[in-house]
Amino acid sequence: MAIGEQLKYGWIRGGKLAVPVPMAAAQALANASGMFVYMNAGAATLNADAIGSIFGHLEAHAHTPTVGDMLNCIIDITAVFRIPVNSGTYAVGMIGDQCDISISGTVQGVQLDASVENTLTVIAGDADNNNWVDVMMTPTEWGTTIGVDA
Repeated sequence: MAIGEQLKYGWIRGGKLAVPVPMAAAQALANASGMFVYMNAGAATLNADAIGSIFGHLEAHAHTPTVGDMLNCIIDITAVFRIPVNSGTYAVGMIGDQCDISISGTVQGVQLDASVENTLTVIAGDADNNNWVDVMMTPTEWGTTIGVDA
């Protein structure tokens, strides 16, 4: 099976350094969805539109964790993840470009028509059906973007 035919969402290749993170309230994790999070006051919160930092991608099944539940989070910036397209149309010319994340319903996906926060970098995609893209976390947006003394 060629890489483009792989139907799995989430981590697909690259580094897999991970840490346990405590979950924030009301984080509904869905199948066929991305599970990128940022850290908000020490709790992992799903990335959505207008969030300017990224910390990692959860390794979890579809469910709504209880506040404080510890979930494994891949924080390796060399990791590659496959997530759905929420808006915009993938084109091969987007490889290397940065884009934003959004949540539509319960599905976290990319906004290929937005690049304000630039939390993800496109490295491949579904040029036939526009269902998915392969992305990496943009290194300059990784972390909380604030210092420990803030």
